Amino acid sequence: MLSLANYPYSRQEIIDALHGKYGQRHFKFRYDLLDMNDNKIGELDSVVDGEVSMASLDSIKRTARFKIKDKGDINWLTDRIQPFALLRMRDGKYIEFPLGIFLLSSPTRKDENKSVYRDVEAYDGLLILRDDKFDTRYTIPAGTNYRQAVIDILASAGITKHNIEQTDKVLPVDVEFEPGKEKLKAINELLTAINYTPLHVDVYGYFTSMTYRSPSIRTAEYTYKDDELSIIYAGMEEELDLFNVPNKWVVICSNAEQSLMSSYTNSNPNSPTSTVNRGRTIVDYREVTDIADQQSLDAYVQRIAFEASQVYGKLTFETALNPLHDYMDVLEVDYSPLGIKGKYVETGWTMPLKAGARMKHEVRKVVSI
Repeated sequence: MLSLANYPYSRQEIIDALHGKYGQRHFKFRYDLLDMNDNKIGELDSVVDGEVSMASLDSIKRTARFKIKDKGDINWLTDRIQPFALLRMRDGKYIEFPLGIFLLSSPTRKDENKSVYRDVEAYDGLLILRDDKFDTRYTIPAGTNYRQAVIDILASAGITKHNIEQTDKVLPVDVEFEPGKEKLKAINELLTAINYTPLHVDVYGYFTSMTYRSPSIRTAEYTYKDDELSIIYAGMEEELDLFNVPNKWVVICSNAEQSLMSSYTNSNPNSPTSTVNRGRTIVDYREVTDIADQQSLDAYVQRIAFEASQVYGKLTFETALNPLHDYMDVLEVDYSPLGIKGKYVETGWTMPLKAGARMKHEVRKVVSI
């Protein structure tokens, strides 16, 4: 969830306003036009519709769609759009929430009522790294700090805004990426080797990654409950899919310098997919070549075990607009019609940029294994 630390209101005051405690909620939206270096050029009054989406499991995570009246004031090749949601507080003042910085695709044009409009698909900065590829064999020598290796690839794509957590781990062997390899895939392979989150871009345009922390040990950042201040719409759906979910994971890391093995078995009697409850073992076996050390390999195995075990319990639901959502939020969901109460991690959301619209959420149940 977005941090509320720097607002002139308490966290509870903002949540109360979001949940309509003092009466009807009031939203409006602003669209800043930025240059290719994320410097503000001005404000757009030509956006007539739009939405922002987060798909945390996709390679490009934050996307947007805009319908814009063409006034000739946008350079579609280099300019960017940063939308904001503005919420009116109890005292009548508005506070704003940034929703991301988006590169613009080549839009289609059409005329309506004697005006020209463009339908624009937009993407966060990961698009730069997906489209940029190594044109020669790229070698990172053994002993290079993993964080520095990531920063070097970012710099080669012209990216200087980053927030990559510090690490003392170094490459145990030379790593090579072949010509034509996407720089985004290369970076994520390096981050996986030290058990960091995949690269994602925050609402201010910073390329971000940090040590992966399982949602099972994270505190819920927000609560959705169908009480008197609920903003959940009726019609929540729950999908249960237990078929072929593994309950044992074995990973081998072999290269010229080291041979490592790690395994994890889900024997938790409270987990519906455990060896105890299934009465059989379903093994996920993998071989990898680039893991920093045994500690990183153990963490990687526990991570894939946890993520695989969450897929069986999925919820889809709608709420009133909530601009606090970000990347892989951990939520507490309490919904009495289906008897649902527990912790969930959000894998996707879509928020229309229109007052009174409904926001869609996709979450997975957090299960300890």
